[in-house]
Amino acid sequence: MDKDRDLIDELIRILSEKELSEINFEEKEFKIKIKKDLVEEVKEEITETEIVEEIKEDVNIKDIKSANIGKFYFYDKDGKAIISIGQSIKAGQTIGYISTVGIKTPIKSKIAGTIEDILLKNGEATDYGKILIRVRQIAD
Repeated sequence: MDKDRDLIDELIRILSEKELSEINFEEKEFKIKIKKDLVEEVKEEITETEIVEEIKEDVNIKDIKSANIGKFYFYDKDGKAIISIGQSIKAGQTIGYISTVGIKTPIKSKIAGTIEDILLKNGEATDYGKILIRVRQIAD
């Protein structure tokens, strides 16, 4: 019996050292299969990744969110873009509008900076609080 325990301990050691997920051992009347639970390792990796991403998040990137429900437009009636990625904008500048039941509500930027990303397509539906645009804020 002690011989079997020693064998099991040795197999577990090999499994860990070699970073294996499973190990099998067979003799005439003895057969053993040991599996490593990968769920815990995956959870640990995800947690570490999330922490690193939170640290890397740029504090100068600000989101401009929808204050209405409707369709978001950043092209004017002539088909010209009101804003584009990489464009500098000023606080108070109109950066698009939301159309709800035929009523156009202009969206004015509350911050000055450079447009990093436009998250919705022109004419795409939006809800209250949905992020429309990401802006790299100009440092004060």
